[in-house]
Amino acid sequence: MKKQSSQRRSLAGSVLLLAACLGSASVRADDCEVRIGATGPMTAGAASWGLALKAGTEFQAALANEAGGLQLGIRKCKIKVVSYDAQCNAAGGAAASNYFAGEKVAAVMGPVCSPELTGFRPAAKRNGQVDFTSSYLGGALGPEWPMVFHLLQGPAVWGPLIIKEAKQRFNIRSVVILGPNDQSGTDIGGQLAKMYSAQGVKVTNEYYQRGTTNFGPNAIRIMNDAPDAVELAATPTADVTLLVKQLTDAGFNGVYGALGGIGLTPVAQGAGGVEKINGYYWLELMPVDDPGARQLRADYARIMKTPAPENALLYPSSTAAEQLLRAISVAGTASDAGKIAVALRTMTPESRYFGKGGWRGKAQYGINQELAFPVGMGVIANHKLIGVKRVDIPSE
Repeated sequence: MKKQSSQRRSLAGSVLLLAACLGSASVRADDCEVRIGATGPMTAGAASWGLALKAGTEFQAALANEAGGLQLGIRKCKIKVVSYDAQCNAAGGAAASNYFAGEKVAAVMGPVCSPELTGFRPAAKRNGQVDFTSSYLGGALGPEWPMVFHLLQGPAVWGPLIIKEAKQRFNIRSVVILGPNDQSGTDIGGQLAKMYSAQGVKVTNEYYQRGTTNFGPNAIRIMNDAPDAVELAATPTADVTLLVKQLTDAGFNGVYGALGGIGLTPVAQGAGGVEKINGYYWLELMPVDDPGARQLRADYARIMKTPAPENALLYPSSTAAEQLLRAISVAGTASDAGKIAVALRTMTPESRYFGKGGWRGKAQYGINQELAFPVGMGVIANHKLIGVKRVDIPSE
């Protein structure tokens, strides 16, 4: 009898010990954390771009956390976004990579600016990091940078399509391309000049010192040139509103173009309203009038407790962050950049808001690591907002 009682006590103790162990394991599973980075300019003139990328990344992290976390093997892990202000320069890009290395972050959203990417790539290669950049740098991707992915298409993909339609609609024969006189501005400005020239449009480049608050001299030169259009894509969003205001004050009545993620608001604010704009065509980095985009904004407001940022980089950043998190889950690791990159390459990109996408980039960069999701073309004509048209982007 004593023996049976002893056995029962032993069995009960074993069960309690097992329960304690399982409970401990459950706590450890609940406490596991996946860290991803977000970097770009988060202060000064280009801050709206970096903050939009950060917002898109944090939104996807919040969506996953709301569902219990990211599946990583047998565990579900909470996602933490670690951010760094790279300040739109090469030193900031390198510093971002080194900071993330210290924070044990191997998967990064960003950088945004071309100078940031120039500094980030070699440091990230040393630090073993994979990233999604939005830079329009001519050689942003390439076989020599196998851990760098593109979260959107560059101007060479959608630019000719939009320029052709804008040229026909607005009878554009000449354009002034405006931008800061640094690597970011001249790289983008050079690409834009080639695309407009290829469509038979006469091109003049107008550069200024980044950080200036007086565009009066630029406005005077533009008025003297009397172009049919002023292209703003190389210009930071914070500068666009002031520039358009000063051009409006100077009497400019031509057409504005923005083959970049500037969107409607900065130009409309600078002009004093849509009704003051004779014509404007612009790239939307994704089709913002589509039902999926409207749902994204509604979900963002619900989860983040604030309206979605107006900067258009929010949409492709959110979509790319969704792919990055899926790749981490497929790879079963947040610390091995090589495995995450392999998972990205083997995945078919798909967004809960924009459906199935694809990969492209082989023809332009020699490597298929650029996301292919639809973009949009917005139009104001005769002082009236026409809306945003969906433009599908083919995979390669």
